[in-house]
Amino acid sequence: MIIYNPHNKEILNGRIEQAKVLLNQIPAKYCFITGSFLYKEKYNDIDIFVISRTKKELKFKDKRIKITLLDFNDLYSLFYHSISKSCIAKNILPQKPLKVTISDYWQVINEAIPILLNEKNKFHKNVRFLILYTEYFKTKEILDTFQLTQKINQFKTYKEILQYFKNEIIKIIIQNVKPSYARRFFYTQAGYYKGSEYNAQTFLYNLIHEITRGIVHG
Repeated sequence: MIIYNPHNKEILNGRIEQAKVLLNQIPAKYCFITGSFLYKEKYNDIDIFVISRTKKELKFKDKRIKITLLDFNDLYSLFYHSISKSCIAKNILPQKPLKVTISDYWQVINEAIPILLNEKNKFHKNVRFLILYTEYFKTKEILDTFQLTQKINQFKTYKEILQYFKNEIIKIIIQNVKPSYARRFFYTQAGYYKGSEYNAQTFLYNLIHEITRGIVHG
């Protein structure tokens, strides 16, 4: 077993052996366990990730075990760099350079904002990618699953999440994108939301105008 534990966070007694038993049942060279199972007495799920070119479904009798298959192309993603940062793995995990763009970030925003506004009381579950990407572009730090949970738990309501996001997004765009590209990109995006009666699309449309104003005024 390989233990990735950059913060020297104490892994609960017995969890390493339990992880070893579970991972050895998986017929793949690269697989790992991350999340609350490693650090908390009480947990809802055991998150196991398997890196494989095959799409064969893997099943365990324990319904708490959630298996996610990753393609080797996923190794470039911010998601993989985050979940593999702190984990227990069967073998040394493969590493690829991170490839993440503002366009990727905006896609995450497009998915997260409607869910956040529709399911206000479940924001802890629905904003993980939004926080992960925002913190990366803000600080260039990749939060692992433990850090990400800590960050999300700092917010008490979905409105606090929205305010945090709005406070950061304009600065992120100005710092990471050339003004000429940003104006073209967001002009195109604005066309998708203009005239919509849905709250999420209206929010994103207004947000784009704030971003473009911020770009103009520097």
